[in-house]
Order: sequence, then structure tokens, then C-alpha cells
Amino acid sequence: MSFKTLNLSKKLLTTLKNIGYTTPTEIQEKSIPLLLKGKDILATSQTGTGKTASFVLPLLDNLEESDRIKTGDERYKVDALILAPTRELVLQIHEKIESYGQNFSHSSVALYGGIKLGSQVSAIRSGANIAVGTTARVLDHVKNGSLNLSALKIIILDEADKMLEMGFIDEIRKIIGQLPKERHSVMFSATFPKPIMSLAKSFLNNPITVEIDKENLSAQQVTQHIHLVKEEEKMPQLAKNIIENQWEQVLVFVNTKLQADKIVEHLKNKKVKALAIHGDKSQGMRVDALEKFKKKNITVLVATDVAARGIDIINLPHVINFELPFKNEDYIHRIGRTGRAGKEGEALSLVSSKELAQLKEIEELINKKLEIIDKQESQTEESQKPSNRKSRKAERKSGVDLKKAKALAEKMMGKEGLKEISKHKNKKPAGQKPSNKRHF
Repeated sequence: MSFKTLNLSKKLLTTLKNIGYTTPTEIQEKSIPLLLKGKDILATSQTGTGKTASFVLPLLDNLEESDRIKTGDERYKVDALILAPTRELVLQIHEKIESYGQNFSHSSVALYGGIKLGSQVSAIRSGANIAVGTTARVLDHVKNGSLNLSALKIIILDEADKMLEMGFIDEIRKIIGQLPKERHSVMFSATFPKPIMSLAKSFLNNPITVEIDKENLSAQQVTQHIHLVKEEEKMPQLAKNIIENQWEQVLVFVNTKLQADKIVEHLKNKKVKALAIHGDKSQGMRVDALEKFKKKNITVLVATDVAARGIDIINLPHVINFELPFKNEDYIHRIGRTGRAGKEGEALSLVSSKELAQLKEIEELINKKLEIIDKQESQTEESQKPSNRKSRKAERKSGVDLKKAKALAEKMMGKEGLKEISKHKNKKPAGQKPSNKRHF
């Protein structure tokens, strides 16, 4: 199937051809025709499946273009709103709208925290008709009077499950309260837990559920490996993999901000250029780190799951899970950062013994048995020492060898002869006092 069969406009087809898009992904194939018809949908949205294009492309076609210059309060009204959980994802969606919509008069504005409202207000007043934002910053603009949602035609919730996990449900409901009842509503979510289904009932109108095959939950073009390693050896093993393989661009996932900073410090000590992005970093620092990573000015970007939402690098070759994620579904999002747009990628997970049970759960989730790479001993001094279990085994073997030697000697010399040698050996010369000397 090609994009021509999805009933997209000639403008979009020309743009897609110019940027090298030829065949739609499964989520695009299923979602785009429904959205072009104005149907409300509840769809799965795994990273790396092309889900951003699946809602941005029909959005651009469905919105009416206008050259009319807005005046007065009309300047603050927008036609479409896309909500996302993180600043990074907001910026990614905004960039995609600008890229796909280059032949349209539509204009997008990214609304997120960490910077002053002023520049965003100017973009809205200058004619932006599509707003992409985090829930908190959208409400800031509504309260400020710099964003009016009363005439909204399309509302899209991206990664809705993540927004609920992060505690944004009240903010979402406040925003929904600002919208007209007659509207086109769309929701993308990686999973469909009860809170999502409850929100969908109040948010969507007779929605059509769109799901992709379970086999496609993890990108087919991503080679996935498991490296069994002791917990204390993960840090040196991570550096070893990157240095010995001469990898030039690696995204490393961790579960905590503290761990991210520790890894960056360790890699820098090994002369590997690395930066971290997480919630404690300012927006400017996060944007700067991401730009340096994209331009390959640094080799490693270490990220927490939330901060990594929105990282979109088409040719990213390597993803490493320093530890398995808190939520199994996030494994899919993580590995989806590589192998994008038909490119090949590699995802390596450093797994300790305490994570083996979770590894089985992840394999069941993605319906795939992951290849385990033989454990390479770390070059640390500790790893060169035999384990207690190995030592005991060696001692037992040594004891067995001594018994065999004794038995052979008895057979060759006879038991009595062996006893005489032993007796003679232990006999002390006459007049010799026992020694009280201790040997340390």
C-alpha cells in the first residue's frame, strides 16, 4: 500500500514524496482514512510506529485554510489543540506539523513551561491556528487570556496513558471543559487501562478502536539483545561496550535522575562525551543536550523515560537499557527510539539476576524471545577472582585427587610400608624439645 491509497491531498502527497515517505505504517494505514472522515478514534500509540504522522497528516487536510488576518480577540482562537505529556514531545509534534505542512497556510505554536509566556503569546497572535502543548502551559495561556478554545474544531490527546500516570487528569478535564461540544476528538494511548477507558467515554463520541498487531509492538527492524551482567558491573560494562565498539551515537535509558548523572560522570572519566536529560534539568539545558546529541557533538545521551518522550532521531543506531524500566510497556517506547523510518537499529539491555523475572514479562508482552549474549567478564579485579562456589568446587576436586593419589601409593607400596613411613616421619629425635615457636 502507498500513501496515495489513503485519500490524502496532493499537497501532502507531494511533501511526503519529497521527504522520502513511500509506504504507510500499520497505524497510519488504519488511522488516517478514519480521521479524514472526522471519526473519533481511540488508538494504540507505540513509539516508532509512525503514530505522529497518523494524526498530523489528516489534521492538516481537515483544517480549513484561511488567509484572513485575525483581529481583536479572534487572534487568540485556535482551530486545533494537541496535548502531550512532555516538552520534548510537544516540540517534536510541532516540528512535524511544520515539516508536513510546508505547502499549507497552517501555522503551529508549541506551548510548554520553562520559558516566559511572551514569545508563545506573540506566535498565537501572529496567526497560529494549531496549538501543541503540555496541559499546565495550555491552562496558563487560557487563564492569561492568550489562548481561546471556544471555537476549537479538533482536539488530540497523545500518549494519554502517560499523561494520566503523571497526574494530569484534572488538568485534562479542565481543558475539556473549555471546548465546544461539537468537535472532532482523538486519543492515542500505548495501553488501555480503566482510567483511560473512563476518560475515553467522557471525551470521545462513538469512538472506533484502532490497534496494531501484537507482533508489531516492538519494531521489526530493531535487533534486540540481552547482556547478563552483575549489578555492580553494569557501569564498567556500559563504558566497555561503547568504547570497544566505537559507537558514535548511543541513547542510554535509566529509571532515576540520580543514576543518569552518575553514568554521565563515569563516562566522562572514561573520556566519553556524555550529557543527561531529566526533570531536574532546565528546558534550555535539555534542548541544548538534545541538539548536541543530534549533531553528534556528544556520543551518549542519558535519559529518563519521561524526559525521552519526544526524542525523534531517524538514524539513531544504538539504544541501551542500563536497567529495565519500571513499566514493561516502556521497554517498547525505549527501543522504538532506534530503527525508525525503516532504518535498522540495535537495542541492548544490561540485565542483572534480579531483573530476570521482569525480562520474562517483557518477552511475553512483545511476543518474542530475546537473544542473550554470553556474559563477558568485566575487566575489574574483582571479576577475575573465582566465585566462592567455584572455589569450593576446586577444593572438592583437589580432595578427590589426593584420595586417588593415596590409594595408588598404598597399592604400590602396600599399606604396612606406608604406615612405617608415616611412623618414622612423626618420630622426634631423642632429647629434642618440642618447639614453642609460632609461625605467622
